[in-house]
Amino acid sequence: MNASFERHEPNEAALIAEMTDILRRKMERDYAQGGTRRDAHPKTVALLRGTLEIEAELPDELRIGVFASPEIYDCWVRVSNASGKVQSDAVPDARGIAIKLMAHGGDGSANDTPLGQDFILLNTPVMPLGTVALFRDAVYYAIESSPLLLAGKLLLTGNAGVLLGLAGLRGTPSSPLDIRYWSTTPYRLGPDQAVKYSLQPTSKHRSRKPSKPGPSYLSDAMQAHLFSHVATFDLCVQLHKDGMAIEDAAQRWDERKSPFLKVASLHLPTQSFRKPEREALAETLSFSPGHALPEHAPLGGLNRARSKIYQELSKFRHQRDKRQDLA
Repeated sequence: MNASFERHEPNEAALIAEMTDILRRKMERDYAQGGTRRDAHPKTVALLRGTLEIEAELPDELRIGVFASPEIYDCWVRVSNASGKVQSDAVPDARGIAIKLMAHGGDGSANDTPLGQDFILLNTPVMPLGTVALFRDAVYYAIESSPLLLAGKLLLTGNAGVLLGLAGLRGTPSSPLDIRYWSTTPYRLGPDQAVKYSLQPTSKHRSRKPSKPGPSYLSDAMQAHLFSHVATFDLCVQLHKDGMAIEDAAQRWDERKSPFLKVASLHLPTQSFRKPEREALAETLSFSPGHALPEHAPLGGLNRARSKIYQELSKFRHQRDKRQDLA
């Protein structure tokens, strides 16, 4: 696996610049200065403190980057709803989880230094809008035009499966701590390999979905869980094999051909996260596929687009609100 495996789409840079401009203008319209939310995943369900413990006996092909030795990293874990607007947890939606590793030597406070490695995951194995061109169409039609026109274009261009995929993203889980997540997009594992990531829940405690979910039922479920029980996940990698797409995130990598392999354990201790200082920190931290060590650099068009867009819009958001960006 090397740089030649990546294939940029026609007009990719222009498409990314157009999306950045559209989303920046939307943020200016939607939010008053001083309260600018993210363009994507603006609703924080929880910001949690945790640790990521690397497995002690990994095979040589996996002992790369942060997985090179059995260390324990402090981390911040942001759980979010995927909708571009802040809405009730009871509205069916995709759910995201983002892990930010912190450098050693911190004291577990908001003043710790980020390591420069994030893991960004969603509760779906694929991204139906798997190319930069489709991503651009979704941004343009959802904000500047009409989602109905996007649906029509997808049907006319033979992409009806994208509509089914987008519909399948939306759900109402019992708790974000009870479900599996995937990176959907690939990343390097050293110079010669590519992987996708998955978080698989391993907690003994499971939440019960309320009969009538309220507007903050996901946060409620997580706080009830973490009042008296820890939450745990396995972080796993799936190695790229011949025929597995790098540039189209809508194509799922076959787990029968390349099963996910555990590389670390995510541990979320009991904690109370509903605090003003924790909510403020959630808005200060930024998460991105582009926050990656060279050994884990993002691959593929969607990652190139998201890395650039997130970087520009995070800078805009924090400058607009006169706030430090903790990347």
